[in-house]
Amino acid sequence: MSPITHSLNLNGLKDTFRPHEELRLILKRHWIVYLYLGFYALFLLVSSVLLLAYHSAIFLFIPGSVFYPFIILYWCTYLLFLYIIWANNELDLFIITDQRIRGIEQISFLNRTISECSLEDVKEVNAQTKWLLENLLNFGTVSMHTASENSNFIMQFAPSPIDNASIIRNVIQDNKAKKKEQQSI
Repeated sequence: MSPITHSLNLNGLKDTFRPHEELRLILKRHWIVYLYLGFYALFLLVSSVLLLAYHSAIFLFIPGSVFYPFIILYWCTYLLFLYIIWANNELDLFIITDQRIRGIEQISFLNRTISECSLEDVKEVNAQTKWLLENLLNFGTVSMHTASENSNFIMQFAPSPIDNASIIRNVIQDNKAKKKEQQSI
C-alpha cells in the first residue's frame, strides 16, 4: 500500500520513524478551513472600508490624528488573529504508519500537543459527517479511541472522513495480521 501524503515535505518526518517503519497516511485538515479564513479576511476589509467611510460619524469626539493609528492597530491585531487561526489549522495532522499513530495538534499559538500510540492500542476508528455542507464537500470528523483515556485522537474538518477512517482501519488490521504471523513463526 503506498502512502497518501497530500503533497507534504517528508524529509524531516522520515528521521523520526523507527527502523522498518513505513508511512501509510498523513491526514491534514480539509481546504474548507481556508475558506473560513477567507471570510474572516473579507470581514477585515469590509469593516475597514466602513470605518474609513464613516469615521467622522462614528468617532465624533475623536480627532483624525488618533483615528488612523487606531486603524493601523486594528489591522495589526486582526492580522495576528488571522495568522494564529491559520497556524492552528495548518499544523494539525495525523501521521499513520504501519506501527503507530501520531497526532500533532496545535492547541493555540505556541501551544502544541503531540500524542502517540501503537496500532495495537487503537480500539475504535470512527468517521462522522453532519449537515449538508460536510456531505457535499466531503469533510467531517475522524476519531480514534484508544485503550488509554488520555490519548484519543480527534480531527475535525478532516477530508474524506469515511475513506480515511477505512484506510486507518485497514492499516490496523494489516498490523494485527502481521503480528499474528510473527507470533506463529
